[in-house]
Amino acid sequence: MKSYSIYRGVDNEIEFRGLRGQHFYYAAAGLIASVFVTLFSYIVGLPILLAILLLALGAGGTLTWCFTQQGRYGRWGAMKQKVQRLKPSFVCQYQSFNRLVPVRQHTTRKAR
Repeated sequence: MKSYSIYRGVDNEIEFRGLRGQHFYYAAAGLIASVFVTLFSYIVGLPILLAILLLALGAGGTLTWCFTQQGRYGRWGAMKQKVQRLKPSFVCQYQSFNRLVPVRQHTTRKAR
């Protein structure tokens, strides 16, 4: 009988140097965007030292933000932050429930 090895952890999320899940993807996208902004600014005519400074600030800011969000909210940080921002602080009801939710009356068909 043929035996197959079992690959454990195939469904685990990606992790690199402490960044897990969506924070890793945000960091990667931020770093790639910083490189493209640096290249574009150099092509436009910005001096190379300013372009490299722009790259360092963009990459450092992106990584700092990602690690801060990871530490503050955990691996589902951005989703929790968005939910907290959209969650209402209170519910106020000035009208009766029957006026808020319209109820349709079912009509019966007339027999012919």
